[in-house]
Order: sequence, then structure tokens, then C-alpha cells
Amino acid sequence: MNKVFFLPLVLAMFFMYLIDRKSINHAPAVNRWVSRVLYVISIGIWIYGTSTKSSVYVATWITSFIDMWLPPAL
Repeated sequence: MNKVFFLPLVLAMFFMYLIDRKSINHAPAVNRWVSRVLYVISIGIWIYGTSTKSSVYVATWITSFIDMWLPPAL
């Protein structure tokens, strides 16, 4: 894992959470959970992307998932 970038990312995510904390706490319960889950997923994607040496990246998986929901090209 590229540990040089890990600490700045964790600090940036923590700082963003502190800034958004007031608006997240006043949001409906569903929106609070969605926001927190998205924070955790983004950290997980970043850790996976920096810790593996494979050529398959998360963006490739997301693209193939989005393609399932798009209509066929004309």
C-alpha cells in the first residue's frame, strides 16, 4: 500500500466529515446512513486501488455495472 498518501487521505476524509457533520446530523435518518456508507465505500475503494498491483480497477467494475442499466446503443 502506498502509505505516503494514506495519512493525507484519512485526514481529508475526517476533515470533510467534520465540516458536513452538522448537516448530516440534521438530515433524515436514511440520508445520514447513505452519507456515512458513501464515506466508508470511498475509503475502501481508495485503499483497494492503492494496495493492489492488478490492472483491474474499481472504475472498471463500476463501468460494467452502469452498462447493465443503460439502454443499448442505437
